[in-house]
Amino acid sequence: MALKEQLIASIKKAMQGEMDSVNLYQNAADKSSDTEVKDFFLQRREEERLHYNYLLDYYQQLTNDIQPDDISAKLKQENLEKSIFSDSFVRRIGEDQALFSAISTALLLEKDAIDHYRKCEQETDILTLKSFFRLLTQWEMKHYEELADIQKASE
Repeated sequence: MALKEQLIASIKKAMQGEMDSVNLYQNAADKSSDTEVKDFFLQRREEERLHYNYLLDYYQQLTNDIQPDDISAKLKQENLEKSIFSDSFVRRIGEDQALFSAISTALLLEKDAIDHYRKCEQETDILTLKSFFRLLTQWEMKHYEELADIQKASE
């Protein structure tokens, strides 16, 4: 497979992973009647939807032989600092089996995304995409660390 086709296939795989995360977070939000918990899952859903949209833009640019846009400045504006969760928030997640399971599943999806974006960064020679994949890796690592903290604290 040529490099361009390999990159397009990698982006399509990443898009599927992001959409899986969007659906997971939406389902978790739908299962919660707790405003703070619902807002947490909806915020994560929107971040994953944003990732999907960036990937879709790159997919369209690559399939149409357009030089990929550099969106790293826009991505760098996103807050990569870890969130702080209250004890009551963590307790409410831990007390709801469906939400706790959603956290566990989300951890797997985030880990998968981290591994995939690292691989994508290594496989492309396009500097714009290298930077993009590096930033997505950092973003997914933030999600992973937050979810791991929630899971550990709610056990």
